[in-house]
Amino acid sequence: MTDCQHCHKPMKPAAANMLCANCRETYWTMIYQLGHVQLPALRSIMLRQAHIGPTGHTPSRGNAPLPIDTHAQDLIADSEAWLAEQAGKIRAAYAGYDWRKAWDAIISNKHTILDMPTAADDYAALEHIIRRNEQALTPEDELIILGTCPKCDSMLTGTPEAESVTCQGCRREWAAPAIKAARDERLWQVQITGTPSDAAKELKRYGLTVSRNLISQWLKRGKLTHATPTNTKRQYVFNLGELAALLDCHR
Repeated sequence: MTDCQHCHKPMKPAAANMLCANCRETYWTMIYQLGHVQLPALRSIMLRQAHIGPTGHTPSRGNAPLPIDTHAQDLIADSEAWLAEQAGKIRAAYAGYDWRKAWDAIISNKHTILDMPTAADDYAALEHIIRRNEQALTPEDELIILGTCPKCDSMLTGTPEAESVTCQGCRREWAAPAIKAARDERLWQVQITGTPSDAAKELKRYGLTVSRNLISQWLKRGKLTHATPTNTKRQYVFNLGELAALLDCHR
């Protein structure tokens, strides 16, 4: 029996393909998404034709804005390089195509791409590119704090379902679940003074959703032993680690 070279699950029936049926379908969907959605969106951002997040007037600081978004430009370069490499595997001359023609060549040669002996490695490389693009295309208010970089202590943000995260400081990539676990441990060292609503909003920044009513119920039932009242009505000093632990038990 042959194992899929990406998810490592047995393929039934055994096949000469490098990828199982599910991985082949996901891989192809990602290829389509890269050329049909992500690259056009990134190019619009690079040229300042589109904006991710809230739009508002920013006071002038005396410096003219850059004509292009350099972060988007870097993501585009990596995406286009991947497409050129895959197109070149179909036919050497295709490696010199611009990104759209390279993508068209790939789309027109689906089985050739999926049956490549390098398909598993190409898939893994594309996953990394897709994740970075998705983060750049996600509005800031939809990103959560995943934790801090183990190498340089920079804050790491990403989507709630992210499986990995790349540090913008040292460029190292980390597994998101491990970063979240370390973050939840450190939350025991974080306190916030405010109302149950304030505490709920702060937890939301970390991707932890809890209602202010539930926090109020925990207070009434004496479950928040680390929460201490202040001199201001309805305000407490909350320990975020305790709130996160109770929320985990409540699910």
